[in-house]
Amino acid sequence: MRTLRRILVVVMVAASAGALSALPVNAQDSTVKIKIGDNYFKPKKKTAVVGDKITFKWTGAAAHNIKVKSGPQKFGSGIKSSGTFSRQLKAPGKYRIVCTIHPGMEMTLTVNPAPVTTTVPPSAPPAS
Repeated sequence: MRTLRRILVVVMVAASAGALSALPVNAQDSTVKIKIGDNYFKPKKKTAVVGDKITFKWTGAAAHNIKVKSGPQKFGSGIKSSGTFSRQLKAPGKYRIVCTIHPGMEMTLTVNPAPVTTTVPPSAPPAS
């Protein structure tokens, strides 16, 4: 009975390790934060990776909006003077983002392709 229990434990541990090793090593999303102040984006240039969550936070007193003037994925926010607006980008490329209310208020967001994820092959169960 002890031998059977040991074999069962070894099989369960090996199966668990195999299931976990099939997960991508770099499988974590991150958030890129951009501030919107009175007539500026901070930073004016930012880099992200496909799948990142881009969060814009209003910090000034004036009302602003966000609009992608050029880029592979279009999006925009309504006019706001506080709060946040978030978008997860799925298309790599260069995005020119503007506030349509304030001429000259713009930024560039470069979204790089997601890195190739690696997986660790499952290990063989130990021989008994």
